[in-house]
Amino acid sequence: MEQSSNVKFKQKKSLSKFLLPNKIPNKVGVAVIRSQSAREPRLDHGDDGHCKRSMTFSKRPLSLNVSNMSPKKENKNFLQIHSPLDRCASVSENNVADASLSPDENLLMEKSISHESVMREAQVLYLIPTAQARQRNFLQGKIGANSLLGPRELDRVFPNREVTIFVGTWNMNGHTPPKELNDFVLPIGIEHVPDILVFGTQESCSERFEWEACLQETLGPSHILYHSISLGTLHLAVFLRRDLIWYISIAEEASLSVRPGTAFRTKGAVACSFLLFGTSFLFVTAHLTAHQEKVKERVSDVKKIVNSLDLPKVLPCKNRSKDVTQNFDYVFWSGDLNFRLATPRSKVLEWLSKTSFPLPEHLPHGYLHHDQLCSVLADGAAFKGFTEAKITFPPTYKYDPGTQNFDSSSKQRTPAYTDRILYKQRAGRRFSGQAETPPLQCLVYDSVSSITTSDHKPVWGVFKAHLRPGLDTIPLAAGLFHRDVYLEGLKRRASTLNDSKGASAVCSLQ
Repeated sequence: MEQSSNVKFKQKKSLSKFLLPNKIPNKVGVAVIRSQSAREPRLDHGDDGHCKRSMTFSKRPLSLNVSNMSPKKENKNFLQIHSPLDRCASVSENNVADASLSPDENLLMEKSISHESVMREAQVLYLIPTAQARQRNFLQGKIGANSLLGPRELDRVFPNREVTIFVGTWNMNGHTPPKELNDFVLPIGIEHVPDILVFGTQESCSERFEWEACLQETLGPSHILYHSISLGTLHLAVFLRRDLIWYISIAEEASLSVRPGTAFRTKGAVACSFLLFGTSFLFVTAHLTAHQEKVKERVSDVKKIVNSLDLPKVLPCKNRSKDVTQNFDYVFWSGDLNFRLATPRSKVLEWLSKTSFPLPEHLPHGYLHHDQLCSVLADGAAFKGFTEAKITFPPTYKYDPGTQNFDSSSKQRTPAYTDRILYKQRAGRRFSGQAETPPLQCLVYDSVSSITTSDHKPVWGVFKAHLRPGLDTIPLAAGLFHRDVYLEGLKRRASTLNDSKGASAVCSLQ
């Protein structure tokens, strides 16, 4: 009896040391990917088996009632799947020195157990309690608490119920993309790779698969091409975290040419919409009528697009409106909108020569009061309800390709902000627990000066949007994505890795 008591005391003492360490390693269910390391992706871990998306990770000591941990007889006919805490306890109990072994053998056993426990703690997939799986019929309000798109799963995947979105637009001028796309796809200015990345291009290169594969190669295996759509020279590609493919609906698309009857369609819009959990999104990229004086034509283009895009088609929509932008929680409209600066070229060039960029955000922009799009937004002629973040970058058009110089051709185009990103949230849509902050926020809005293959500079923005739980009754994508693009991207990354090592991983005999 005395010997048994001593063993129990040692077990409790060892257990307390294991369960209350000075430093507890972080662990995560869905990992956060940093943008710099996305060029060679790395997993960062949180602390509670769930996704941690904030920059600061809390470290809470684990607690367990050791008095209830009396040894139980093993039942070999019953399959037991233990929680992480159960595993910690079993490892600690087995960590008691065996008197029949030598000190060296005991030390070796302890090291083996310690390594095994660390590996188990580092696992990414969280354990699913069987009792929880049996409760899937339980309803919380009108939403199944344990359903795929319900509140419990939403809180597990997005603990703060916020998704990050990258929107990029670029008039490619018909040229093939440069080999280096990091500055556009993975800008240094953002710490973590966003959950959703949408790339809208105008005057796109003719090889659409090549463009999509380049984007996939740059993003790496953490993201997949969920959907793409093209019309003439317009193209829209939607990438998302591969973990999210199970929580998103099927994609719906629509397009419109504002020049019907023309063989080569360059002006118009393409759009893609979907539901992520219970929140609806619409992404539009457009190329509007060109030339300085055609403001009314551009406004007319916007109205045609807004009233002609028929979305959603199958996905649920309450209070459907003829204005497609009224049918979604969040709308992002990007593209070469072709609005110009209504001021002489000489004055704009003089202002640019005296100005350093980026502009201070707290100061007004020197020439946006001459910007045609700002005037249209102010008087409500088009883009009703849309907002644009503050512009702090230089004009994105028109450059001599291959240089950083503004147009030196005989046309002498006035520098302008033709490439823009506008965003909108559904009026009156309320999100629980988010009364103090707007549901949709722009975190960064910038251009990419380093890319010179086109006469336009790419423009990008990063946004944060609140999410709502949804219903499993919607048509789900259920893992559907562009597998061919994904595999091609991986193949190219592997080829680059082999080249960097100076030798191929495959030996071929001629």
